[in-house]
Amino acid sequence: MADGNGDLSLYRRLLGYVVPHTLVFVVSIVGFVVYSIGNVLLADLLQFLLDSLGEDTPGSIGIVESAVNALWPRQDQTPLEYARVAVPIAAVTLALGRALGYFVGNYFMNIVARSVIHTLRTQLFDVFLSVPKAYYDQHSTGSLVSKLTFNVEQVSGAASDALKIMLREGLTVIALVSYMLYLNWRLSLIFFLVAPAIGMVVAVVGKHFRRYSRRIQDSMGSVTQVSQETLGAFESIRSYGAVQQQSDRFEAASLFNRNQSLKLALVQAISTPIIQTLLALALGALFWFALDPSILAGFSAGSLVAFITAAAQIGKPIRTLSGVQSVIQRGLAAAEDVFQQMDTAPEPDKGSLTLTRARGDVAFRNVSFSYPGSSKLAIDDMSLHIKAGETVAFVGRSGSGKSTLVQLLQRFHEPSEGSIALDGHDISHYQMASYRKQIGVVSQSIELFSDTVRHNIAFGLLADSTDEAIDQACQRAHANIFINELPEGLDTLLGDDGAGLSGGQRQRLAIARAFLKDAPVLILDEATSALDTESEAQVQLALDAVTEQRTTLVIAHRLSTIEKADRVVVLDEGRIVAEGHHRELLEQDGLYAKLYRQGLGDLH
Repeated sequence: MADGNGDLSLYRRLLGYVVPHTLVFVVSIVGFVVYSIGNVLLADLLQFLLDSLGEDTPGSIGIVESAVNALWPRQDQTPLEYARVAVPIAAVTLALGRALGYFVGNYFMNIVARSVIHTLRTQLFDVFLSVPKAYYDQHSTGSLVSKLTFNVEQVSGAASDALKIMLREGLTVIALVSYMLYLNWRLSLIFFLVAPAIGMVVAVVGKHFRRYSRRIQDSMGSVTQVSQETLGAFESIRSYGAVQQQSDRFEAASLFNRNQSLKLALVQAISTPIIQTLLALALGALFWFALDPSILAGFSAGSLVAFITAAAQIGKPIRTLSGVQSVIQRGLAAAEDVFQQMDTAPEPDKGSLTLTRARGDVAFRNVSFSYPGSSKLAIDDMSLHIKAGETVAFVGRSGSGKSTLVQLLQRFHEPSEGSIALDGHDISHYQMASYRKQIGVVSQSIELFSDTVRHNIAFGLLADSTDEAIDQACQRAHANIFINELPEGLDTLLGDDGAGLSGGQRQRLAIARAFLKDAPVLILDEATSALDTESEAQVQLALDAVTEQRTTLVIAHRLSTIEKADRVVVLDEGRIVAEGHHRELLEQDGLYAKLYRQGLGDLH
């Protein structure tokens, strides 16, 4: 758990998000000041009312009565006649002022709160877009979504909601205590006697709040992860009869979240009655002393009632202030996690070289790589030269290093040893954006977005592509046939992740996207695996065209793709064990021939 200095540092950082909204924040404070003063003056109004019941007002007159006298002198009216008009007007005026202050304070503080949430959420989202791929390897999608939604909402509570409560109720307590001191400072000291005990309760409870809040946040990540996995794979779940299994997983995650929430609620429920009891003891002692004849001698009936009313009112804001501890601790627990994510270093980009269009000469020089936390090398001392315009197919068992190789080429990971060069320069020397413009990718896993077909093809830096260029890319990918049959053609809005399209249609959209990018280096990662025979024949013609005069790295299972490659590289346990043309490798009767025979024509 963070120490006091850590909490202070976190809170300062949180308040930094409030600073841009200082003017709105100040308006909110003014509203809460008006609200707090209104609470005091409503108590003081009782003194005006009760003292008016006698012909002469004993002792000093109250604040409200003094203000009314200044605005409308009593002259020859009796106290009762004067109060009969003045008290109702003053009561309505104070109630309206108090209500207006409450509205201004709360509404403008909510403007600050929602602005803080928006800023935190967008900044965290931008961090997620810029972190290295290794970060995603270490975090589940559900936990990241939970941080972006649930955790940020909790942080905003500490940055703004807690401030709203502390300002509104804190100013009310200060105003009431000040008024009580103004009426009789000796009696008011009774409330200060219970302050240390209340502070001790708040401190002890706060430690439990932080611990349970962390557990709740972690459990929400689990709930989100299980729900996303389940809802995204409902077909497989039903097909394999895993409905009950997934239901049990979700129930376990939700049950843990429920138990931690109940523990948090228990601590909060215990703390509130304790604080109420302490306040009741203080109030009982105050009544006992206040009714002492020597004390009564210094009070008028009205001022005594006003004092007791103010003392009775002070309990509610103090109870509310004690409850804000849970909001602060939940927010600080979430802030620790959110700021930890936001402080994650972005994907390294130290390169200075830029490229207009690469020739496409690729060289792997003694490259080794292992994933974080793994002692096994995914790529082991690999050297390979791919000439510009050459098509090279990579074949191997699952886990042999094929996908890792192309991820290294795309700079999603940095080699542990060795280097990768493009056109004779280490790829780390190129500016990241400039370098990635040189690589087009069509993979087995197609990422489509809930947007139009046009925007899914003309994606990212391709967004400014002309209609003519998009149409040509669709034709070359043989995607125009089914696109023209869609209700709105290119402007048809796709469902989540391209819902409603077949696997082959989704893949052809991805190939059209690669055509449109027209990169000199092309990676085909099992690009035809989701296509039926007819679709594959169409797309294969398109792929044959797009690979012309391009350096192409193909990870393929199907023989038709491999046969047309200039060279086949066979990988096993991160090493190159053979390379050559398809027929040559079959004649060698090595691993490639074994994979070929096992696949009965297809390589798996």
